[in-house]
Amino acid sequence: MNIDLLSYRQKLGIGQVQIAKILGISNEEVCLYEQKPETVPMGLLVQWLAIFNLDIASVMSPPTQALKGIDPGNPYTELYHNINLLNQYINAAPTVEQIDIPTPPKTPSDFKKLVKFYKQKPNLALTGGFDAGKSHLANALLGCKNLPVGYQPATRVITFVRHVEDRPEWFKEDVLIFDEDFWLKDEGGKQVIDLLLFDDKERCEQYCLKAGSFHILQEYGVHGSNDDVLAHAAVVYMDSPLLQACNLIDLPGYSDQPDEVSKDVEKANSAAQIADGLIYASPAKGHINGQDMIRLGSLLRSLPAPEKECSNFPTLGNLFIVATHADPSISDYQLKEISDKASKRLYNNISETVIERRRENTNRDISEAELRQRFFTFWSESPNRCQHLFDNITEILGEFLPEVRLCRINREIIELKEDTIKKYASLIEKYEINIADEEVKISRRSQLILLKENDHIRQQENQLKRHNLLKRIHELKISTKTEFQKYAEQLLNVNAVESIIYGKYDNKKDAQEYLVGYLVEKLQNELENIIKSNADEFKLEIDTFFQGYTEAEFHGYKAEDYTNSQTFRFDWEASVMGAIAGLGSFGALAAWAISLGNLGGYILVAKFVSFLSAIGIGFGFSGGTAGIMTIVAAMGGPIVLGIGLSVTLGLAVANLWSSLTESWQKRLAKQVVKDFGKQPVCEQFFKGIDKFWEDTANGFEKVADVVEGDWKKHLEHIDEITASTTESKERIEGILKILKLCQDFFSRLPWVNLNCQC
Repeated sequence: MNIDLLSYRQKLGIGQVQIAKILGISNEEVCLYEQKPETVPMGLLVQWLAIFNLDIASVMSPPTQALKGIDPGNPYTELYHNINLLNQYINAAPTVEQIDIPTPPKTPSDFKKLVKFYKQKPNLALTGGFDAGKSHLANALLGCKNLPVGYQPATRVITFVRHVEDRPEWFKEDVLIFDEDFWLKDEGGKQVIDLLLFDDKERCEQYCLKAGSFHILQEYGVHGSNDDVLAHAAVVYMDSPLLQACNLIDLPGYSDQPDEVSKDVEKANSAAQIADGLIYASPAKGHINGQDMIRLGSLLRSLPAPEKECSNFPTLGNLFIVATHADPSISDYQLKEISDKASKRLYNNISETVIERRRENTNRDISEAELRQRFFTFWSESPNRCQHLFDNITEILGEFLPEVRLCRINREIIELKEDTIKKYASLIEKYEINIADEEVKISRRSQLILLKENDHIRQQENQLKRHNLLKRIHELKISTKTEFQKYAEQLLNVNAVESIIYGKYDNKKDAQEYLVGYLVEKLQNELENIIKSNADEFKLEIDTFFQGYTEAEFHGYKAEDYTNSQTFRFDWEASVMGAIAGLGSFGALAAWAISLGNLGGYILVAKFVSFLSAIGIGFGFSGGTAGIMTIVAAMGGPIVLGIGLSVTLGLAVANLWSSLTESWQKRLAKQVVKDFGKQPVCEQFFKGIDKFWEDTANGFEKVADVVEGDWKKHLEHIDEITASTTESKERIEGILKILKLCQDFFSRLPWVNLNCQC
């Protein structure tokens, strides 16, 4: 006998708390019995069914068929075939020693690490508020019932669901639950979500809290069960067609309350940053409220824009806004009206900010109608209310996202191969000439003497420039704060807010619900504009600083000698990129690094996220600093800030309508300005500004130290290879041997062009 108690409760629209009170049992027991209805004692079951006006006879039925889920096919078969060939080639290739020269080009060892990212699947994140039915939707997509579901709040861990074929050989269980120390942390102490760590046996064993079958998700992954165990995330392996095309990330629900459960918000925010596709669940009743608006604005800022990479990709195609709990009590007409109104409200609130930024980034005109196409419904018992969503996700995961990914990987490997071969050829030529041409060696020796004689002057000038640049960073921080505060004062005054209300909202209810989110969006957007402008200015100044090494080296050469391909010159760009790749936080250095080369963006983020997510961040870089600096990480998330404001506003406006001496627009404007002042808003944003520029200063100091160290190594290297000794010749011959092996490795790299249509 299969009795779906959860479904009956959801159809009636009541929560577990009510059920527990009526039956005189705990919430935990209700949750457990809904998961395993066959364990409910018969007497209790009779009482339970009576709540739904049902009896045993009316619910007796044969077991229902398992949900089919969605099947995007195996879109990465060709890619994995090519990657396997690469791995076979890498493993069969002779071991090559590390090249002991300053700023060496990519080595076979570097490339082997890079290939690991190419096999990472895109991440489809499922998020939304508490009790939005996220886990139920996840189970439907997967075609199973393995993820725990229940009344708010249920999920308390980030759940990474992966295909069973992705499970490491050494791990034999279905589920592994670990604490927050499993993740690496950046310099600010924030967790860096990296799915490659799931393959690290030593790390998994060190931070594992529990491992076992699916039942431990219910025991340790939901609220109200083993809360004393500080579980942070779980990785789940299962055999589902969906997981051939993506990893599914089921996030804890967003909370609007400043209580213990709100820690889930931090978890949701951290994992949402690696999403390549986003499903946002919001109940059909009350679909896309003010809190949803604020969350969606922030989430969209960090969501990749694959349409910039591939012209075939649908506009906003990796975004799915789902009206869950779309039960039969809501008619088809009402459902359509719910989605129509919700998309209109959302567009009204974010069109001028995050949507406009995406227009600029993708060079596409994103209309209200196109945003409306990203709204879907879900009710698993009615195929017509979820089929459109399933079909759309299937198409994106099975066709469009793979196309983007294949094109990007194909281009990157070809570019890397060609570029690396050229660098090796150039180095080989220089070292061979250094051995064969004594005049060249003498010329370089003379140059070295001149550089060393003048290096104390260069160091003094370098220290002065460095001091001035740090001073400039401080000035830009002050300028950013001043410009932002000026804008905030212009925006957050009664007359300006009243004007916005008149221009954007037709009724009091909408204004009360959505105004705060709109104002937060405006503040966020303007701060990004200010940051971008100041960071662009900084980029020019930091270019000038590091180009000083070129000027120092050029000082001892004639122009025609310096530009000659035979000349060993200091590659400060390679030195900078190597240094930046080791940073934990970047500030304004990130956008500057991207300008140094095509692979800059990938180098910058590859150690943090899956390959496709790296592509997404790359899109952001190409859109300017604002695309990467969403201030989310810097200030702990505007989501949190916005929620605080909205809750305060919601409590305050209840008594607004008692006064009839002023218009409701004026009264609301006054109250909103007052509430923003209480937070206080500018100080919260100032924290983000401070961190951004502090990251810039700290990052610059570290990069400058590395580059200075590489410069000294460069001089030492010129000294050793220009010496007229047997040791010098043998040293060069050893370098040439390794260079030629590496050149041969990359020249023979077996890569068959993928069939890309972008």
